Amino acid sequence: MNIVCKVCGTSLRGRAKFCNKCGVPLSLFEQLSARISGQKKGAAPLVDLDDDVPTVDSPRIRKPVVNTPVVNTPMVPQQVIAPPVVSAPPPSQLSAQPPIPAQPLPAQTPIKEKRKYHILLSKPTQTILLVFILGALPLYIPKLANMLSLNDQPYNEMVPDPRELITFKKSSGLSDSAIPGTGEATGEETYSATGVDDPVIVGSDHPIEDPSKSLDPFYAALARTEAKQPGAITRITHYGDSPITNDGLTAPTRRMLQEQFGDAGHGFILIDKPWAWYGHQAITFSSGGGWNDNAMGPASNASEFGLGGAYVTASGAGKYARFAPASDGAMGKNFSRMEVYYLNTPGGGQFSVSVNGQDSQMVSTDSPSTASGFYEIRAKNSGANSFEVRSGSGTVRLFGAVIENDGPGIVYDSLGVNGAYAGLLVTAMAEAHWQEQLRHRKPDLVILNYGTNESQYASADQMQRYERDLHEVIRRVRVGLPGVAILVISPMDRGKKVGGGKIITWPSIPAIVEMQRRVALEENCAFFNMYQAMGGEGTMAKWAAAKNMVSSDLIHPSPKGAEIIGGLTYEALKDGFTKYKARAGK
Repeated sequence: MNIVCKVCGTSLRGRAKFCNKCGVPLSLFEQLSARISGQKKGAAPLVDLDDDVPTVDSPRIRKPVVNTPVVNTPMVPQQVIAPPVVSAPPPSQLSAQPPIPAQPLPAQTPIKEKRKYHILLSKPTQTILLVFILGALPLYIPKLANMLSLNDQPYNEMVPDPRELITFKKSSGLSDSAIPGTGEATGEETYSATGVDDPVIVGSDHPIEDPSKSLDPFYAALARTEAKQPGAITRITHYGDSPITNDGLTAPTRRMLQEQFGDAGHGFILIDKPWAWYGHQAITFSSGGGWNDNAMGPASNASEFGLGGAYVTASGAGKYARFAPASDGAMGKNFSRMEVYYLNTPGGGQFSVSVNGQDSQMVSTDSPSTASGFYEIRAKNSGANSFEVRSGSGTVRLFGAVIENDGPGIVYDSLGVNGAYAGLLVTAMAEAHWQEQLRHRKPDLVILNYGTNESQYASADQMQRYERDLHEVIRRVRVGLPGVAILVISPMDRGKKVGGGKIITWPSIPAIVEMQRRVALEENCAFFNMYQAMGGEGTMAKWAAAKNMVSSDLIHPSPKGAEIIGGLTYEALKDGFTKYKARAGK
C-alpha cells in the first residue's frame, strides 16, 4: 500500500519513513496505517515499531539504521530523527492536495489494552494472604501446633495477638500500675525506659501469713539478740535456687538485719565455686588449685552433699580456700572462728586449717564409718582475722565452712544451688546425712525458697509431685530440727516473652504460689508471698522495661532488683517481729 506525504502530496511506498521529494518524516499514524493495510492484503509481516519512538515533546537522536536495498527501489537511509515542528503548508498546496481521510483500524486486529486486575488478585496481596493462612493453620490443627512449638512455648503464644499490632494510648490520666516518670501504663501498652532512679513502685506492706504463730521461736531468739545478751546469735538458713546462688537476694536481707541487730559473722560458705557466678558478699573469698566440684541435681542419687547441697573433693595437696574480711562496706569485718564441715570415711585423707597464715592444724578424715565431721579453729583475738583451708595427703570431701564471731548478732546462711527445686532435698540429699548437718548447724529459722525452676514444667501431674515433695521436705527438716521455725517464701514473678515482643508472667507461677501457700499453712509453717509483695502479675515486664532491674532471662534480678527483693524479706521479718513483741508485751 502506498501512503501520501501530507506536505508535498507525493505518493510513497508503505514502508517509507521519509518523503523522497521534500525529506519530511512521515507521521507514525501514516506508517501504522500502511502496515496494517499491507498485512490485511497478505503482505509479509513487518518488523514491529520501536516502542521508544521519539516525540516532539521528548526528542531523541538515533543512530542511522541501514536496510538491505530492495531491487528497483532506491535505497533510502532509514534514520530516526527528532521531527521538527512543521509549519502549516502554503495555502496553494493545501488547496491543491485534498486531505486524506483517516483509515479505520481493521476490526479483527484491535489494539491490545492492558488487562486490569482486581487488587486481591495481585501477586503481593496473594503472598500476604498465603503467609497469614499458613501461620493460622497450626492454631486449628493441634498436631501441627505441637510440632512448631519451641522450648515448651506453645505456638499460639508465639503468634502476636492482632489487637497488639495497633496500640491505643490514652492522652491523660494515670493507672494504678503506672511507672513514675512515664506515660500511662496499661495492660495493652509496652512500658518504656524512664531513666529515673526508682522507676518501679513495690510494696512492703504484705505481711507474713502465720496463723499458727510458728515463727515465735525465731522471734524469741531475735528478741534476745536485740537485747544484746552475751553470745545471743540468731541464725537463719536460707535454701533456694539460682537467684540466690550469688548471694544476690540474701545479701541485702543479711545486711539490713545485721545493721539492726548486730553482725555475728557471715555464715556457711562453700569451699569452692561450683558455678562461675557463685559468690558471697561482705567477705573476701577465693579458692583454687583444682578442686573437683559436685552439686546435687536431677540426675543425682541420694548422697552426702552437706548442708549446702554441694561438696568438693581433692586427692593430694595444692587445693585451697581463703576467707578474709570484706574490703568495703560496714559489715563482714570481724571473724573470730571458722568451722569446716566435711565427711569422715574409711581411709579418708587429710586437710589443714590455719588462721592469719599461722597456727596451721592438720585434720584427718579417716574414720571407721561414714559420717559428718566438723572442725573448728579460733583466732587468738577477735577482729579482722583471715582463715584458710588446704588439702593434704589422700582424698578428702569437704562441704563448706562457717565464718562467725561471738555475737550478739545475726548470721545468715545463703544456700542456693543452680537449677534447684524443692524436690532435690528429697531425691538427692541423703535424709539422715542432711538431718545430721542441720542438727549441728542449729538454725533458728529455716527458709525454703523454691518455685522458679518448678514453673518450667508444671503440668497437672508435676504439680502434684511438687506438692508431695514440699510436704516431705518440711517433714525432714522437722525430724532433724524439732520445733524449728520454717518459713516458705514463694518464687518471684518470672517473665516470659510471647508474640509481638510482649512480656507476660509465666502462666504456672500463680498456681505454684498458691500451692506453696496451701502446703505451708497445712504444715503449720509461715508463708510469705514474694510474688505478690513485689507487684504480682506483670512485674518482670515492668522491670525489664525500666532497665537495670532484671537480667535478659526475666528471672534473675540485677543488683538493683535484688536490693528490692532482699528489702521485702527484711520488711516482712521485721513486721512479724514487731507484732510478736506486741503480743509478748515486750
